[in-house]
Amino acid sequence: MAWEQGRATIERLIATGMLERVPPNLDGAQALVQAAVTHLASALTLAETDTVLAYDALHGANRKALTAILLAQGLRPTRAGGHIAIYDAVHAQLEPPRGRDLATYHRVRRARNAGDYREEYAAVADDVRADHPGCQKIVDIARRVIEQMPPF
Repeated sequence: MAWEQGRATIERLIATGMLERVPPNLDGAQALVQAAVTHLASALTLAETDTVLAYDALHGANRKALTAILLAQGLRPTRAGGHIAIYDAVHAQLEPPRGRDLATYHRVRRARNAGDYREEYAAVADDVRADHPGCQKIVDIARRVIEQMPPF
C-alpha cells in the first residue's frame, strides 16, 4: 500500500536531491527513536548547567525522530536537504492531523542555532523545560508511526 499524503512533496525532495531512497530499515528507525528518547532525558539533565548543549540534545531528538520516520520508509536526507528536508518530508505526510504537533521543531532548531552561532543567546533552563514537551510529542509521533508507514 502506498502512502499518498505528501507524495508530491517527497517526489520533489527526491528530484531536487534533498532526499534519497535507501532500503527501508525499521530496526535502524527504532534505534533512532531510542536515541531520541535518550537525548530528551539528557536535555533535562543539562538544562540547569548548559542550556546550549541542552538545546543541541532537544534538536538531536527531534531530528532523529523525524529521520526515523523517513528511514522506515526507505528515505533519508542528503547533505543538500539537511534538517529542513527532514521536517518538510514528514510534515507533508502527517499534516493533518499530526503535522501541527511538529511545530516545536523549528523553534528548537532556531534556539540551537542561536546558541551555537550568536554570543547574545540567552536561553535559560526554563526555556529548555518549556520546549521539552513539544519535543516529546515529536518523538512520540515517530514511535507511533514508524511501523505504519509503508516503504515509499
